[in-house]
Amino acid sequence: MKQVMLLICVLLSATTLLALDAYPKTSIAEDATATWCTYCPNAYAGLEIVHGEYDFSQFVSVRYYETSGLYGTTETDARNDFYVVTGYPTVILDGLTHFVGAGDTTATTGEPYLTAVASATLAPAPIQVEIDSLDTTTGAVSATVTMHSTTAALNSDTLLFVLLEDELTASHTHVARDLVYETVSLTGAGNTTTVTTSFTIDPSWNAASLYAVAIVQRVADKEVLQAASTFPQPTHSLRAMAPIDRLVFGPSAGTYTTGDITVMNVGSSDSYTVDVVVDAGPPGTQVSFTDEFGATHTTPQPLSLASDEQTYYNVNLMPGGPGQIEYHLEITSTNLASPLMVPLTYFTDDLDVMLIDDDGGDPYEVYFTDALDAAGKSYGVWDRGMSTLPAEIALYYNTLIWNVGWAFPSLDADDKLFLTGYLGDGKNLFLSGQDIGWDLNDPQGSPDPVWYQNTLHASYVRDDTNIMDLDGVAGDPITDGLALHIAGGTGANNQQYPDEIDAADADATVILNYQGDGGGAIRSEDSVSGAKLVYLGFGFEGISEAQARNDLLILSLDWLEGLVFRDGFESSDTSAWSVSSP
Repeated sequence: MKQVMLLICVLLSATTLLALDAYPKTSIAEDATATWCTYCPNAYAGLEIVHGEYDFSQFVSVRYYETSGLYGTTETDARNDFYVVTGYPTVILDGLTHFVGAGDTTATTGEPYLTAVASATLAPAPIQVEIDSLDTTTGAVSATVTMHSTTAALNSDTLLFVLLEDELTASHTHVARDLVYETVSLTGAGNTTTVTTSFTIDPSWNAASLYAVAIVQRVADKEVLQAASTFPQPTHSLRAMAPIDRLVFGPSAGTYTTGDITVMNVGSSDSYTVDVVVDAGPPGTQVSFTDEFGATHTTPQPLSLASDEQTYYNVNLMPGGPGQIEYHLEITSTNLASPLMVPLTYFTDDLDVMLIDDDGGDPYEVYFTDALDAAGKSYGVWDRGMSTLPAEIALYYNTLIWNVGWAFPSLDADDKLFLTGYLGDGKNLFLSGQDIGWDLNDPQGSPDPVWYQNTLHASYVRDDTNIMDLDGVAGDPITDGLALHIAGGTGANNQQYPDEIDAADADATVILNYQGDGGGAIRSEDSVSGAKLVYLGFGFEGISEAQARNDLLILSLDWLEGLVFRDGFESSDTSAWSVSSP
């Protein structure tokens, strides 16, 4: 009996030691808006779609209205200024990611917010925040912050309390009424601190529709570490924390095993079923999962967790061959409103090309994949909304296709840092998107004209040519004989602001011209690194005919990869055209 008891103690101790020193994150979207803003209702609708997918323990949103319209206050203006908001709507996720503007796609699909929130809610947070009380009559509010990390620390960081009023009208809800700033310092796993303060209550506000949100935010970089609210929480709630790369590269044979995926029950005790599912991939692809005790399973398994109890799993993948594999860990319960899923993507390292889907959730990537399919190219699609690109991608793929669509910022700081290194290594890039030039040069965008000129070898001439026809350049290895129309047909019919661009230096040349006007695309070969670039000042998806899209993309890829042979040759060196048999 003593031996049995000792074994139980050892197992419990091991589980405690292996527990992740973090807590599931509540992601927050702060929506800078105004009642006069034409496109702001699209952002409202998109965020409500996110609310429909996630409960308030996972996601919460607040709106900061400008005083130039209704519902704004000096505090909401100041919060928008804190984030350097220059246009509406601007949605800031967890203090760091800015989504500027919102179109019909956002209103109907919730993208790009949905993809970003899906990743954010899987991130572990070093702290837990609980709002202990809110008195909607006096305004008194209290919150407790608990440190879960053994290494992280709060050092005079911000604890922001936001008082919201819901349902002012059918359109205006989650309205920030008052903001109160406090500071918080805390170290040591298991330690807590409680902060009590007070909102100023206007008697005209509907007390039954008032809620509080608490936000802990780093002073140094504005990252929101954790959030909490007084909105109703579900009785049963299961969360995952996956501090791992969920988009990875690897060989098309062998076994890949993920890092630890921690699962934590933050609701009442419950029983679950755990499984792993392949959504898409080469035939013969196999998956399994390994539990914290080292047992590997190929079939669904039961799991029981008490409140605040956690466990972890590793997912094992055996590719069936070259390709992109989509798979996920899935945990279900009759008490959960929807399954807990941790999506994973694996790219084999022998693909011809990688497509970067960076269009803000629009479906424009299909225009590229259709052209690649027509050419028989193998490819992967990297969802930029899910993850930044690691530098190691250059080890596997010499050519990238980057689809910006019409999203802002067109290329953010992480994108520019990556591309500087990637092109500096002599790799190849096909870059497409309307307003890239405007965004990286105009003061109202995200200007970085030096990077734009030095890295893309481009000069920005003007915004919105309002010309929908482009002609190729005679003798050019890519566009000789091409004539493109970028409106209607089978294209996306979305070209509102095609840029006029020009070659910035001797490394670049214009390869497409707007009819009767200036340049619409350039190609360049860097004289130092040898990197090759094809850059369109418009969106590839807007080209009206499938054959024209196929021709432009494949001829561009052939030139980028040194495979171009057309009626006119680029040089007179024919030495590599034939070989002699001994």
